[in-house]
Amino acid sequence: MDFAHLLPNSTEPTTDDTVMVRAISWTPEQQIARLLALCEAQMESALSESDVAVEALVKSFAGLIEAGQALGALNEKTPAAAGPADLAQQLDTLRKQTAAAVVAFQFYDKLTQRLGHVRYSLSALAMFVCDRSKSGEREQWKRMFSTLRRLYRTEEERQLFRLMVEGASADEAREHIQQSTQTLRAAPTGEVELF
Repeated sequence: MDFAHLLPNSTEPTTDDTVMVRAISWTPEQQIARLLALCEAQMESALSESDVAVEALVKSFAGLIEAGQALGALNEKTPAAAGPADLAQQLDTLRKQTAAAVVAFQFYDKLTQRLGHVRYSLSALAMFVCDRSKSGEREQWKRMFSTLRRLYRTEEERQLFRLMVEGASADEAREHIQQSTQTLRAAPTGEVELF
């Protein structure tokens, strides 16, 4: 989202560390909006850069799958006495490992979705805090939380949101995330969570 309409313009020359304090109509809300916009822009930049690497990984996975299929077809055409006895077993292992890697690779889809939710939340919060008629009202905050709650599709996101809204500290939230991550590591591979 573009926050330019929320932020004052200044004709004074500025440096990175002074731009936020030289505004003629400086308000805490405008500074919050600037920092939230910065966070959103940094996430967008990181996601854009990671897309390039992920595209290369996808091509590599596709190449591995094609190579495995080609080797399997070749193995079927080769007489049993002509090739190594364990070629079929090795090909099966390659297929299984590639399939497991593809399932594990779904983390990126989940990551981009979750970061998209964070970006939206930051943008919504920036606009919200700049509207004093809303940000000063408890009922408006409840509406804001309700709007943000609807974004979350994964169980991890919903649990974390619930914890934070109920007043958990950042340390408690981090502990919960670490426990969830350990649970995921212990789960059998090959399962796909739809989100």
